[in-house]
Amino acid sequence: MTAKGTVKGNIVVLDEGEKLPDGARVEVRVIEEPLSAEEAIKRILSNPITKPLGMLELLREDRKEREERFDRWMKPEPD
Repeated sequence: MTAKGTVKGNIVVLDEGEKLPDGARVEVRVIEEPLSAEEAIKRILSNPITKPLGMLELLREDRKEREERFDRWMKPEPD
């Protein structure tokens, strides 16, 4: 069972029509909205590369991201 909502004041407010049974244990997962091209460019420009990166550093960074976001790499996002 899944339900969607929005966080307001650290409380999850379910979307209209969504219901969960009283006492149900839940797990909350943040759904990141895709960035617009403009926002993506702003983020890239605000974090410039200050030193050359080699392939080893890129592979380490990739591995770290996959370990931190394992659920996003292994499971497709639900509709």
